[in-house]
Amino acid sequence: MRIVLVSSGSVARQFAEELSREDDVVVVHSGEEGLSELEKLDVELLEGEGNDVSVLKRAGVEEADYLIACTRSDEMNLLACLMGRQLGKARTICFVGKEEYIKTFGAQDGSVIGEAPRLGIDHLVWPARMLADKIEKVLAVPGATDVGRFAQGRISLLEYRLRDGSPFIDKPIMEVRALPPGVLMAAVTRGEEWFVPRGQSVLAEGDRVLFIGRSEAMHQLAAWFTETLGEEATGDLVIIGGGTVGLRLAQSLERNPKARIKIIEHDEERCAAIAHALERALVLHGDGCDLDLLEAERVRYARALVAVTDSDEKNLLASLLGRHLGIPKVITRVTNSANRRVFERVGIDVPLSTRGAATEAVLHLIRHRDVDLLATIGEGQGEVLELTVPERFTPKPMHELAMPQDSIVASIVRKGDAMVPGGATLVGPGDHCIVICKVERVEEVLKVFLQP
Repeated sequence: MRIVLVSSGSVARQFAEELSREDDVVVVHSGEEGLSELEKLDVELLEGEGNDVSVLKRAGVEEADYLIACTRSDEMNLLACLMGRQLGKARTICFVGKEEYIKTFGAQDGSVIGEAPRLGIDHLVWPARMLADKIEKVLAVPGATDVGRFAQGRISLLEYRLRDGSPFIDKPIMEVRALPPGVLMAAVTRGEEWFVPRGQSVLAEGDRVLFIGRSEAMHQLAAWFTETLGEEATGDLVIIGGGTVGLRLAQSLERNPKARIKIIEHDEERCAAIAHALERALVLHGDGCDLDLLEAERVRYARALVAVTDSDEKNLLASLLGRHLGIPKVITRVTNSANRRVFERVGIDVPLSTRGAATEAVLHLIRHRDVDLLATIGEGQGEVLELTVPERFTPKPMHELAMPQDSIVASIVRKGDAMVPGGATLVGPGDHCIVICKVERVEEVLKVFLQP
């Protein structure tokens, strides 16, 4: 395929690096940010603006299969995609940050990756909503570092970091007896390594372990971790940064009448706009990195602090202050994905990338349109997929499926019922299988189910 990327920042690097392994990639780039990294890749690099017709023609957009516009300017992205559609037949993918564009151009249900029928753009991608929604889910479960719900709420996913004294560590998984029936230990993140554990795998302190299972059973697991970790589900929620992500998160949290929300924003005019948009939240004008302000507002008694400014440095400092004050859960926005590992090393439990998950979702859309991506996990190394077993598939027990390494059928939904399968569970046509696997194993997983 021929793919044209329109970029002005570092987000194109991930697209270019992944797509150039198999496809012909042209990057239309403006500015110095991210340029040196792009020059190291096997891509064609053109200096210019994405809204310049002559530049798009030189990039070969007339023969391109996809055009991805992911600059920091919504307007630039929209114009690039509109011009691309006029010049050729490329499927267009447009990153936007402003909610008004999602509403104006009719993205279906305001979804994270939705069609824009009024505009003619194939997909609008809204990373800010994806990040705000993810933070809201993680906040809802004390102690969890990742949360997901699938199959209309029948299946839940929870990730926890194992601490000293946990009954899961220093013994083979096959000997662990602490899991409720209907819960599966599905994946482990250990440092920079992500893998699907087997019965003989031994977990260690500091591992982030992903559990998945029937939602009623997962409630029991969550209650056990909440009691063990000693985190409270009550108290103020403090948001540092009142930009698009911070405001949307506060609006969502306000739907819970018991939620007590404080937003700290340094821009006075923005404070006024936020206060007008919210009903109950307390909006404070000030610097979220000012320890005196945090002390005066009794932030140390908050149950969670969320740092979502547009500066990684400010987010990191605010998060470290939150840790210093003893706040049990600190969630931090990371704009530059290269900083995520640094955040974890200094003790930030939940660093979330602004565009990371959205970028992974777009890559999946291009590569694997025949299977649904439910979530990205393990810092983008793993995926949660949902696929429907085709009619031509010959029924067979789970233990006979030739599943590739670092992949697992985590649950099956059959006629509305959800289950965690065992080795003797029969898999057959019409079953909806939720599979967890490494990104590079997706094609191998598909072959297992799509072949008779």
